[in-house]
Parts: sequence; C-alpha cells; structure tokens
Amino acid sequence: MRPSPIVALNRAIAIAQDQGPERGIDEINAITDGDRMARYPSYAAAIGELELRRGQREVATQHFRAALSLARNPSEGQFFNQRLLACMSENNPSPREGNQ
Repeated sequence: MRPSPIVALNRAIAIAQDQGPERGIDEINAITDGDRMARYPSYAAAIGELELRRGQREVATQHFRAALSLARNPSEGQFFNQRLLACMSENNPSPREGNQ
C-alpha cells in the first residue's frame, strides 16, 4: 500500500498535537504532491490552524481564506469562516498569545 498525501496530512496534524505547531508545519511542508493538496480545503485549514496556534494571525487568515474559497459544502464553509473570524478577533487570543 502506498501512503497518500491525505494520510500524510493527518499524520502531520497528529504530530502537531503531540509535539507542537512548528513540528506539524514541518511535517506538512514535507508532504509531496503539494499541487494536489493545494486544492484540498482541509490542507489550507490545517496550516491555518497551526499558524494561529503559533500566533501568526495574518498567515493563518490567508490560509483560512483559501480554505473557505475551496469549501465543498455550506457546513465546511461555515466552519472555515468561524476559524477565519477567530483569526481576526482580538478577543480570541491564539494559544501562544494567551500564555504570555
């Protein structure tokens, strides 16, 4: 069986949960077939979430906007929009900002 980019993305997310967002981003960046993944909304959303956890609101906003533009159904779009709003909300600090 050949590993897929989707499996690699899920692995990167799991690593981020265990070892932190920086490590997760490193794993995402190592995924091959990036052109194909760029059309997958959860790819952009995963990067956005990890960037938000790193306190990189502007970068996270860009990724959630990309995810929103790729949303495949209204529920997915609503979720990505909520995460986008979280990036722009000063009342909702990222985990890194909340610990300072």
